[in-house]
Amino acid sequence: MDHVQHPFILILLAWFAILFFSIGLFAPRNGLVIAALGVGALSIAGAVVLITDLDSPFEGILVVSAEPMQEALARISAP
Repeated sequence: MDHVQHPFILILLAWFAILFFSIGLFAPRNGLVIAALGVGALSIAGAVVLITDLDSPFEGILVVSAEPMQEALARISAP
């Protein structure tokens, strides 16, 4: 099974780090901006974790059941 390649994840994370650094560089220094950047960083980190976890759907934090696919294959192969 193909997995998300590590260089892709590293490039994606570097791109996000540069993006957040450039936004934070020109934003005013106050609590609202820091909170918004923190929430944005956490949501993007969660999305990256979810994408990498769903790359292997039968193992990990979120597990997808194989039963519907096996039932569909049984119906297709039945005479």
